[in-house]
Amino acid sequence: MLAFKIHNKECQNQRFRLKHLQLIGTIALFAVLWSSEVYSQGRITQPIRPENFTVGFSEMWAYWLLFLLPVGFALNPIRLSKNIDDILWITVGVLFTLLIGLRYYVGADFDNYIIYYNISRESSATVFTGEQGLNLAIAYGNAPGYVVVNALAQQLGIWGNHGIYVVNTFCASIFMVGLVKFCKKQPLPWVALAVAVPYMICGVAMGYTRQATALGFLMWGMSLLRPGNEFKYIAMVLLGSAFHLSVLATLPFVAVTRATIPRSIIYLIVGVLAYMFYVLGTLDLESMATFNERGSVTNMAIIFQYTATRESPGGYIRTYLNVLPVLFAFFMWTRIKMTSTDTDFKLIKWLAVASFLSLPALLYSTTLTDRMGLYLMPIQLTLWPHIIAAQKTQLLRSTWASVVLSFYCLVLYVFFHFANHTHYWLPYLMFPFTSEPIYPHPIPM
Repeated sequence: MLAFKIHNKECQNQRFRLKHLQLIGTIALFAVLWSSEVYSQGRITQPIRPENFTVGFSEMWAYWLLFLLPVGFALNPIRLSKNIDDILWITVGVLFTLLIGLRYYVGADFDNYIIYYNISRESSATVFTGEQGLNLAIAYGNAPGYVVVNALAQQLGIWGNHGIYVVNTFCASIFMVGLVKFCKKQPLPWVALAVAVPYMICGVAMGYTRQATALGFLMWGMSLLRPGNEFKYIAMVLLGSAFHLSVLATLPFVAVTRATIPRSIIYLIVGVLAYMFYVLGTLDLESMATFNERGSVTNMAIIFQYTATRESPGGYIRTYLNVLPVLFAFFMWTRIKMTSTDTDFKLIKWLAVASFLSLPALLYSTTLTDRMGLYLMPIQLTLWPHIIAAQKTQLLRSTWASVVLSFYCLVLYVFFHFANHTHYWLPYLMFPFTSEPIYPHPIPM
């Protein structure tokens, strides 16, 4: 009789979990389909796709290759030796780096990066001679490291604007090193890499070069984050801030390593963040607009205000994608904790908290929340593999893996078929397979 009651209670618990999983799955599907409706209707005053624009395999071959490679390795039932696995990761990492770095006019901001490169040509002769300091105004507010990389590429004497490929490949290398290191720390590394493809790689790495580099340094730092490595994490974040200052907002994550953080680390974090917020809070943007030459701090504040007042319809779905795995994790939080180290679990927990806090932030600014939410995207890469690994049977793990990978296949499809700005990514073209030269942009930034 007791055994029957226990069995009956287990069945009730399974039905309870199934009911709520179906509810969450319905919400996830609705979120993706609703976002496609937002994209297709163009509810904000943004440029829409050209009338004769088409999306086919020939235009998307690189994106499907990026996605299907890790999916194939994730579903591979054969257990590979460590040496072969390392060779595969190196090969895939190099391939991804080349596809990102050698892209030709792919991404909405490609023209802007050509402008950066043209401006650096004008001052690269003096940047490295000591005749003048590094002109931070070139960095448009917050990317002195990116300016240095552009100026170094100019010193190579590459014809025309083709040095932009050197810049993009360097930034892609930093991004991929950080991404691979972070993925390999997860229970299912190839699943983590596949989850990263639809937006983190295709959208961010191929669209926002500077912020993608900062994100790469952040993930590199997260892969090192453990007791005793606090300064390594801080160093990686500071390096990332040379490409995009906003990554400094992730410094508090260093607190997950220990119950008590050394005072020196606390003072450093508080000092950096306090200075950043002081600068943003005390600048008079109206009076600064009267000057022809703007400094880096002025530009940084202008960018902050400009971003905070814009609207991004895709910001909703990208925020929901960060929150979605957290909703599933609520049902198996204890088992996830058992499959994680103490530091990794604390990082997951605080990334989850920050992801939920980003939901009300959407009411303030979808664009600003979206841009800062890029640094929360590692929650998807770490939590989905942990959710899959926490399942009790191999059948459940295989089912969950298939569902997660199918969901992100749908995300990739929706992004390229319904987003208003898809034409900036399609068709995918790559140097040296395109013979078109890169012309200087006629409009100065």
